[in-house]
Amino acid sequence: MENSNKLSQFTSRFASTEISALLPMAATARDFMMRNDFPTTRVERFKYTRLTKLANAQFDLNNPQTISDFRKYQICSDAIAIFIVNGKVHLPESTLPTGLTIDYIHSAKSLPTSSIKDVFAGMNVLYAQSGVCIHVAKNAIIDSVIEIVHVCTGSYAGFTRHHVSIGEHAQAKVVLTYASEATNECFSHVHTSIEVGEQAHVNVEKVQLESSEMYSFSDEEIWQDADSVFQINTLTLDGNLVRNDLHIQVQGEHAETHLNGMYMLNGQQHLANYSTVDHQVANCESHELYKGIMDDKSMSVFNGKVFVRKDAQKTNAYQSNANVLISDDSSVNSKPELEIYADDVKCSHGSTTGQLDDDAIFYLRARGLSEKSAKQLMLTAFMSDVLDKISIPEVKAKVFKTINERFNWELEL
Repeated sequence: MENSNKLSQFTSRFASTEISALLPMAATARDFMMRNDFPTTRVERFKYTRLTKLANAQFDLNNPQTISDFRKYQICSDAIAIFIVNGKVHLPESTLPTGLTIDYIHSAKSLPTSSIKDVFAGMNVLYAQSGVCIHVAKNAIIDSVIEIVHVCTGSYAGFTRHHVSIGEHAQAKVVLTYASEATNECFSHVHTSIEVGEQAHVNVEKVQLESSEMYSFSDEEIWQDADSVFQINTLTLDGNLVRNDLHIQVQGEHAETHLNGMYMLNGQQHLANYSTVDHQVANCESHELYKGIMDDKSMSVFNGKVFVRKDAQKTNAYQSNANVLISDDSSVNSKPELEIYADDVKCSHGSTTGQLDDDAIFYLRARGLSEKSAKQLMLTAFMSDVLDKISIPEVKAKVFKTINERFNWELEL
């Protein structure tokens, strides 16, 4: 089946990729695109996400606006900072520490073959024009934070692709920052692949602070080797339509995987979090915890799947999604899943959605707190186990500051 006029019209504005390392994946991506249409709610992966406005959005790719002070969006002041501004890459100006190399994605001789789960992933393979390659050498411990700051302005639309490789016994901290100054509708799709070597430790903080005109799609695909530890905290605090797709392939024994998410939505914001943890070998564990607070007419979607393959005995896998609705018009669609083919495992999943306990609020007010303070205290306690997992102080401070400004709170570190 050939793709529809709507999909053809959407893709016709983008130039074919010039990243040579993506060419081996192009045929598969093109075949997928030909067999699929622009997603509607009849497609399972977009069942609760309407994309009509995105399909009809007007972008001005020929006249991208520039921004002179994009460095203000950097969260970690002492970070090794890379800026992607309307698709243009600005590499770090300072000298890199021993064991760390950063270059344009065009320099990559090869890239790992990524999963093409929807037409947007296929578009990224076919139309990505920029991005970076980051390599941490074997045994290197990078003390400085590596921060990739994505900034979109004007009516930008485009695809970006990054690759990060962490050598054996190496350690690194990465911050993925997303911001925008959109005056019209903007669209961005960012794919980040991360290879985590044997006994390597990687921590990723993903902070989403984009404007209400932004359609922000991003996916991370991770390959973990033996005895490695990988953690990602996805912190969504703004944006119009935000979609996160996380795919972990656990390929080495005794690996640990930690996926955490926190989101606070209001207005008519829409957030979709999709995650897959694929346990392929024995003696590994994964922990997944996502928590959200929805106000006004906002909506969140959570779909987390854990695969435990036949050879992945002794796997421990835990998955939880909890939500609080603080308005009658907000909504949640949550679907945690387990698919287990091994018989000696410990796995659990769960999902809860509810409202604040009126009796608890009354109890706190009876002890001198205002209604606002009582609700804030309860919501802070609800989010605390995710907030406590943020390991970089400047990231945590930015999250607290943003919550206070957007929701008129008085949250303290």
